[in-house]
Amino acid sequence: MRNVILSPYRNHALLLLLIVSCSSIIGKCECRIVTPASFGIQSSVRDNLSILRGGAVGQNKLLTSSSSLSSSSSIQSLKGGSTENEEHLMSPITAISNVLADLCPHGMLPLAYGIAAGGGTGPVLASLILIIFGFLSWYSLISFARAAQVIICEKKSNKSSSSTSEEGEGESISAVWRKTVPNGDVTSWIPDAGCALLTLGCLLFYSAFIGDLFSSLSKGLLSSSTTSTLSSLLQKRYVSLLVLHLVPVLPLCLLRDLSALKYSSAIGLAGIIYSTLFVGRRMMDGTYAEGGNFHASMAQHLRPAIQPTFPGDTASKIGSYLFHIPSLHAGKGLLTLMNMCCVAFACHYNSVKYYLELKDRTVPKFGQVMGLGIGGTGLVFLAMMILGYGTFGANAQALLLNNYHTKDPYANAARFFTGVAILSGYPLMFAGLKSAIFSLTGLDQTHVPNREAKQNQLSVVILAIIAIAACFVTEHELATVIGIVGSIFGSVVIYMFPALVSNGLLKKKEYDVQPFFRGEQLFNSVLFLFGIVFAILGTWVTLNE
Repeated sequence: MRNVILSPYRNHALLLLLIVSCSSIIGKCECRIVTPASFGIQSSVRDNLSILRGGAVGQNKLLTSSSSLSSSSSIQSLKGGSTENEEHLMSPITAISNVLADLCPHGMLPLAYGIAAGGGTGPVLASLILIIFGFLSWYSLISFARAAQVIICEKKSNKSSSSTSEEGEGESISAVWRKTVPNGDVTSWIPDAGCALLTLGCLLFYSAFIGDLFSSLSKGLLSSSTTSTLSSLLQKRYVSLLVLHLVPVLPLCLLRDLSALKYSSAIGLAGIIYSTLFVGRRMMDGTYAEGGNFHASMAQHLRPAIQPTFPGDTASKIGSYLFHIPSLHAGKGLLTLMNMCCVAFACHYNSVKYYLELKDRTVPKFGQVMGLGIGGTGLVFLAMMILGYGTFGANAQALLLNNYHTKDPYANAARFFTGVAILSGYPLMFAGLKSAIFSLTGLDQTHVPNREAKQNQLSVVILAIIAIAACFVTEHELATVIGIVGSIFGSVVIYMFPALVSNGLLKKKEYDVQPFFRGEQLFNSVLFLFGIVFAILGTWVTLNE
């Protein structure tokens, strides 16, 4: 083990190089970040787009002049032609990569804590819960896509042009809500508010993650003998958090075009793979087990520990914590794990935009793409949940990388890559928050004087509030934040909203929509009730832990 510490990257240099190289290739293959910016931030493109019936943007030819860039015109479908807008659409592999980059950095870290909470949940049962939540997330995504196809794409296919307000309405959940839910025009603020609260909660623990990861990284990289004021400050959590929110988070969150983040996204994908391999390596080599190299120097609450409710041999053997608890055991911690799973699969605030941005889109194709994306994400989640719990047992933290020693070089590499992934993903989620907030406050309207300046001012204020609040979120409060976000806001946006939209769509005869399967309306009613019950019970368990 000593050799590992003295030469930390000797064994993994080639592996890390291979991972980064593969991710860079993905980045070059149209790997673009999915953002509100990429779905129409250039009005000259958006205003000139008339989507064909059936959802596919076929081989089109742009008929426009330089003076028409600021006015409404159309893209005429011509067989054998091409379209300039193809570059603004995602290929399937790009969409799958974006789902992985969007969900994994924040979703993979708390799951080991979820399986350890409340006396523990059996590994087999925990795996089944993860699969179920992944399926529900996939279903709600394709439900929003179906509604977007009918309400947005097919309606616009009969128009040669549309107004700015119509286009703005066509890129969010509230657009399909207006046409499917009773009194949708009056209540369209509800999905905006739900998405705003969900993204706000996610950003809060994103910010807390940034502070934890980079302060731990500073402690590991800066020599303990260094006494300069700067090095001492950088090792403080709140200093790292605030500095990184000032630069680079704030400038990135104010950008109108986030396409440059595709390179950091490639690094983020590499970090996801590396972190998963690292967690597996550390469980297998026994570095953190009793008698391991780092065990004695760890804080007591971070050391591997057995579940008190299932006493047994406390000598930590490889993966022993996975076998000390019955495989199907369910305790009060089950709801905590469910909260973590709910948040882990949350990307639904951008569900309509995901669909509108898919190249040659159809609902079945979108279902396949999201199935692969959610499936790949689920495999990462499963590995991190099982391997993390197998290493630390009952003491697995809400941010798993906090368990690892600051002098562990492989852990510091994982912190760096995961931190970069979160930093590159932060402005994407913040863009979702801005979209909802601007809609609620009316700042999305083109007639507002000095609109861009007001939007930037509000963005700065919101980011400052999030950053300051995150400074006071400890490891214990972090689990509470994730639990509340998952149980309340996750339930509303991921389960209740799509159930209402789908049933409203299926009941309207003018749309003549076929259900995905027999009994879908009943399934949606059950899903809606599940969202209510899960929100109540999940919140109760979270607040009483």
